Amino acid sequence: MKYFLKLKRFLLSLSRSPICQSLKSGKIPKIFTTILLAGLGLVSALMIPVLSQTEASSQPQFLAQQGKEFYETGQLEQAIATWEEAAEVYALNGNKEQQTASLINTATAQQALGLYGDSCKTVLDAFDIKKINCFELLDDAPPLEQELPNQASVDDLADLLEPDSSFAFLEPLLDEPYSLSQATGLLRLGDYFTNSNYPQVAFVAINQSLKVAQALEDPRQETAALLSLGNTSRAIANKEQSQFPPQTIALDNILNRNGSIDSAVKSYQAAISYYEEAASSAQSPINRLKAQMNHLSMLLDMQEFWQTAIVDLNDNPDVLGIPDANFQKKIDRGTDNLVSGLDREVQPQINRLTTEIRPQLSNLPSTRAGVFARINFAQSLIRQDILDGNTAQILADAITFAQEIDNSVAEAEATGYLGYLYEQEEKYQEARQLTEKALKLAPTIESPEIAYRWHAQLGRILAQQGKISARSNNLEAAQEDREAALASYKASFNTISALRSDLATTPVENIFREYIALLLDEEPTTNQLEEARKVLESLQIAELDNFFSDPCSPVAEDTVLIDDVDNSAAVIYPIILEDRLEVIVTLPEKPLQLYTTPITPQKVNNTITELRRKTLTNPGFAEAFRNARGSSQQQEEIQKSVEEVQKSLDASLNREILPLATEIYDWLIADAEPLFQENGIKTLVFVLDGPLRSIPMSLLYDGEEYLIEKDYNIALTSGLQLTNPQPLKRQPIKVLAAGTTQGNEKYNFGEIKEVERELNSILDIFPNSKVLLNDQFTSQTLREQLETADYPIVHLATHGQFGSTSDQTFILSGSPSDKEEDLLINVKQFDDLLSVRNRRGSQPIELLVLSACETAQGDNQAILGLAGVAVRAGAQSTIATLWGANDEATAELMGYFYQNLNQNQEISKAEALREAQLQLLQNQDQYSHPYYWAPFVLIGNWL
Repeated sequence: MKYFLKLKRFLLSLSRSPICQSLKSGKIPKIFTTILLAGLGLVSALMIPVLSQTEASSQPQFLAQQGKEFYETGQLEQAIATWEEAAEVYALNGNKEQQTASLINTATAQQALGLYGDSCKTVLDAFDIKKINCFELLDDAPPLEQELPNQASVDDLADLLEPDSSFAFLEPLLDEPYSLSQATGLLRLGDYFTNSNYPQVAFVAINQSLKVAQALEDPRQETAALLSLGNTSRAIANKEQSQFPPQTIALDNILNRNGSIDSAVKSYQAAISYYEEAASSAQSPINRLKAQMNHLSMLLDMQEFWQTAIVDLNDNPDVLGIPDANFQKKIDRGTDNLVSGLDREVQPQINRLTTEIRPQLSNLPSTRAGVFARINFAQSLIRQDILDGNTAQILADAITFAQEIDNSVAEAEATGYLGYLYEQEEKYQEARQLTEKALKLAPTIESPEIAYRWHAQLGRILAQQGKISARSNNLEAAQEDREAALASYKASFNTISALRSDLATTPVENIFREYIALLLDEEPTTNQLEEARKVLESLQIAELDNFFSDPCSPVAEDTVLIDDVDNSAAVIYPIILEDRLEVIVTLPEKPLQLYTTPITPQKVNNTITELRRKTLTNPGFAEAFRNARGSSQQQEEIQKSVEEVQKSLDASLNREILPLATEIYDWLIADAEPLFQENGIKTLVFVLDGPLRSIPMSLLYDGEEYLIEKDYNIALTSGLQLTNPQPLKRQPIKVLAAGTTQGNEKYNFGEIKEVERELNSILDIFPNSKVLLNDQFTSQTLREQLETADYPIVHLATHGQFGSTSDQTFILSGSPSDKEEDLLINVKQFDDLLSVRNRRGSQPIELLVLSACETAQGDNQAILGLAGVAVRAGAQSTIATLWGANDEATAELMGYFYQNLNQNQEISKAEALREAQLQLLQNQDQYSHPYYWAPFVLIGNWL
């Protein structure tokens, strides 16, 4: 299942918003840098001293010094304006060296404000490098990234400056003699690449900055470069770690390294070394503290990751396959080793750094850096659950120093965190007052990247006060507090929506779910139900942005409300909350309905993962037997074994699968079904949440029949909108059908023997189609066909993997090349291929079929892949599979599907798919088990 994320008013307004427009011009809003600072601690901010020059006038010297004073007191906008003015005066005086120094200082202040794109462009201007903006530069970065297979070994930017390289324009930064401006400029560019999710490229630029600093024998600049190398090495390790779900990484460590903690922290060893070297080489207390605090922050991240991975592994049996007793013992033993390793190796380092940092705070200067050092250390203590008076005193000191330098943003941060401490102590009135003060100090309109957190915190506090009032039977106060809490959460939600922040590095998902839970408490109004629905959809929009590392994903403008699309469709929104499962049901021209099941997320997750595992288990044995080879006598024995296994399928189905499918049916469908019958509903459209995405809704069972047998077509979407939904144009239908029968040992892909039959059957049904088989199917031939002809349907029968990040998502081409860049079509290349038609003004793809791909096992976020590609490419609908189905069954089902479309001009895509699945289901001899017919899902426009 993959999700179409189309929310017209919300997305269109955002894609045209100043934030998105600034991104397109190379600017990164403050929200993104604030997120990074929370993760990496303090940035290395070096200003280039402006030297006395006899030929320089006193005015630029004064401006340069004034800019420094503005910077140190946190008046960053004034610092930027002043340094820019100094640069202009130096330019008029012909002082190129000091002009460059002032521009580099400007770039440093711009980065501190989160304007990484502006900072990058300022560096380019400082060295007279002609480039429109740095945002365009990133479009060329992926090919370069592929040239850096081992980032730790890359130590020379010059190796990348071939004449045809997209980075050749950086050559002026390598000119000798070296200067401090070069070192700092390279550092700023490296920080830009790190923040733009290209840490491998950043590593090269920052390493060159270190070389320049060493040549200049400038220890201060060396420390800054080492600190940035630590941050970038950390980002590289994070990126590598994000390739797979946490529980999968934990399982790999347990099975292959017996829970070795050394292996678990190996990828972060380079970052640890850089942080330690930066701390030992630092000549100023503040720089030493920066390195130590970044090191501490990273250790806390590592600890939290592995603790979460272990919990996820224990909670997600799907990734374990079919464990026996000995296998389970190995899992338990490896898990114990990981836990003890964290306690033995990581926790002592956390304790040591915490102890070393604490006494240094008293020596910090009353500067912006000093104030934020206190705040960041308090954050680290809070993450360790050290919520005592000492932590409160650190924040109180930060407030005092922030007031001294008149830095309201820093004061707001410290005040808000102090409010959090009081909240944890259940001193809600004091917590409320402090949080309200934080919001006054940093109002939403001026500091949205701060305000959204304090609005949510205030909402939590008010909700708790409301519960206390209700227990005291003060119902009027309880209602007032609840309404105020809802208003605070709404303010937080609106701010996050405007910023379209990155879920991977911020806690906004928790905020969204807390808001939904409060909206649906008691007796929600229709407006509150609509708001809850909107919040759930916005959560998925943010997930899609994160999937593509693009906070302004393109959005089609020609969208239509689902309520206006089909008066026989119902939309079902399950929402998993802390203590219950809520289901909102939308019926045409009817009030929204709400159904509640008291249940824990753990129970929901376990039931779903067990259903998926049971559905895949016995048929998997049957497949193994069927594909076995041997003598005729052995084949007879194999056939007998197959028959016995197939006999056991019915027993397993009735005993293990159907009870679980019935339980989920009762959660999602049973209460609302009478309304479906009364209102003539023919299509059920699901907007699924969390682990529900990993199972097909067609598999749900009411005790007598599957949901797919109950005369309901089934589709998946994000809910409110579809892109120009129209029925499939029938005459003449042309299909671009591509695929490969070949497997690939490197990626553990076996042969798909029936692909040729599958593609040829399409050609038989639609003679105007084009088939690209095996080595005819490459990214280039696919592009050529899409550029030269209009195909309403694109059908790809090939191996593919769809994971929770774009790096995990790709399809296998039929290219004869062994090179990964030729063999694999990654999600961004795929997006570009499918978007070719949009760029040349052709009709968009009406249906994209991926008949052999599968979502990553145990990865609930994996369904973002297909939906993301389809949405960005403008495809109206996608058909895909949730697991790697039998290739014979797939060929049969696809043949039935296209025959249904061809023979019945009125049939919808959803109905054609349902009828094809029923044709397999009703084949009692071979394909009646849900393993064969259930994984196929339709996403998007079902007409």
